[in-house]
Amino acid sequence: MPFSKELSVGNKILDSEHKKLHGIIDRMTHSIAARDITTLLKTFDLLENGLYDYFAVEENIAQAVNFDFSLHRLAHQDLLRKFQIIRNAVTDKNGIWCKYDERGCINSLKNCLIQHIKEDESLRVVLDTYLYDFKPDCVNVAPALSG
Repeated sequence: MPFSKELSVGNKILDSEHKKLHGIIDRMTHSIAARDITTLLKTFDLLENGLYDYFAVEENIAQAVNFDFSLHRLAHQDLLRKFQIIRNAVTDKNGIWCKYDERGCINSLKNCLIQHIKEDESLRVVLDTYLYDFKPDCVNVAPALSG
């Protein structure tokens, strides 16, 4: 599943984080198809660590633009929970799954991330008032002027 422009949230840093997570999920789908449970479990660990990094980056940016992050923080917890459910389902099967299970797992992984990115709409609206390469540690955090 290629990362498309439609999935952009209007910030270079967040788009980069989303692309990293997207790449990890692509690696996971290859491990699922190959029934390589050892690599898959390592990649699930990588995904979980990547999610925590992403959550911190997104919250930092949200705070810098005065975005109320309380509901979005709950969405992060839900996303992590969904990935953990998928991980447990795969782990319980220990690499022994049918093509139907394989497709379902792959689709679930992809859909969870895409759905979360699309739920960023309210943050995207705020970020649209800033330059695409806005960084929270910049001295000037004033929104870009609309043209």
